[in-house]
Amino acid sequence: MVTPLPLATYELANQSPPYVDVDLYGSDRPLQDAVRANGGDGEPAALAAFGRRWGATAMFDLARVAERNPPALAIYDAQGFRRDFVEYHPAYHQFMAESVAAGLHASTWRDDATAAPAPAHVARAARFYIAAQIETGHLCPITMTHAAVAALKIEPALAEKLMPTIAARMYDPQFRP
Repeated sequence: MVTPLPLATYELANQSPPYVDVDLYGSDRPLQDAVRANGGDGEPAALAAFGRRWGATAMFDLARVAERNPPALAIYDAQGFRRDFVEYHPAYHQFMAESVAAGLHASTWRDDATAAPAPAHVARAARFYIAAQIETGHLCPITMTHAAVAALKIEPALAEKLMPTIAARMYDPQFRP
């Protein structure tokens, strides 16, 4: 019979240290080089702050919570009325709020749905890449919102009406059919 080692003397020697509390921009030389090569020279301080925020232990922990609590379809409300609503865990909403506040959904667009000047696309791409390293699920609606603006450009009156809401940096998690 094999006697297990007491836990007090058991030591893991083949594990890397936790990858948390890192600057996901400052620690990524290829990303820095790509940003610089594509005209994002004025962005390193802001990208480093974003990289530190997303590389914080709290964000990694939040991602684990979001992963353990997948979205759930709620077809009916409490009164039995059809609603076809997807319910998300608060962790998911926190990621949406963080990404919207950083402009991942609309920072490459002006209020009139025309393209923002350089380096808007470079900075957004770098932030998107950083956020994707932590939690990718929320980036789908962020991307759809970003892409929808291109379609709105062909309807200036509609773009004028919707762009203030789309471009806002405050995330609203309410279901509004």
